[in-house]
Amino acid sequence: MNRELRPLSGMMQTGGRQRLPVLRLPRTKCLIGLCALVLFFGTGSAYAGDREDVLATINQYMEYEKSGNLIAQGELMLDERTMVYPGGRAGGDNRKGMRQQQAEQDQFAAEFPGVRYEFELRDVQAQVWNADSALVTFDSLPTRIVPPSLPAEKTAKLGSPKIPLIVAVMLVKQQGAWKIAHTTFVPLSKD
Repeated sequence: MNRELRPLSGMMQTGGRQRLPVLRLPRTKCLIGLCALVLFFGTGSAYAGDREDVLATINQYMEYEKSGNLIAQGELMLDERTMVYPGGRAGGDNRKGMRQQQAEQDQFAAEFPGVRYEFELRDVQAQVWNADSALVTFDSLPTRIVPPSLPAEKTAKLGSPKIPLIVAVMLVKQQGAWKIAHTTFVPLSKD
């Protein structure tokens, strides 16, 4: 089969070369197409300072954990925040859950005065997408501080200390503030 190459219909010849005709679209279609391209290529960026703001939220979260102020910690979270932790999954009314945790914390503090935790964060990594979503992962290494004034019989009742964890926190930006939407806690292996 011998085929002869012919110009495509609608092609114009200029100076011995062929070129495709210019396609003219209505102005609104061009604008819609341009907006689609901007959205497609421009959505991956974050605003200056977002990463720092996300990390500041995580640092504040850990400060509240350290101080035992779990009600204030809950203010950094969405009301519908979910979490997965060793032994279970929680969801639902986050404010109610934080009030319950605060009551347990207050009871512990009354029974074991002066016992507290310090937390070392290692391998902190933060990613921000579209200036409204972020993921922060880190290792949380707790150290229980027992004051020497705590009687020996109380110290014996303390039980096991908190364990090292790998923590993954998903945050969303709402009305200009970063809020924690989901947290996953995984035991950090000793290997």
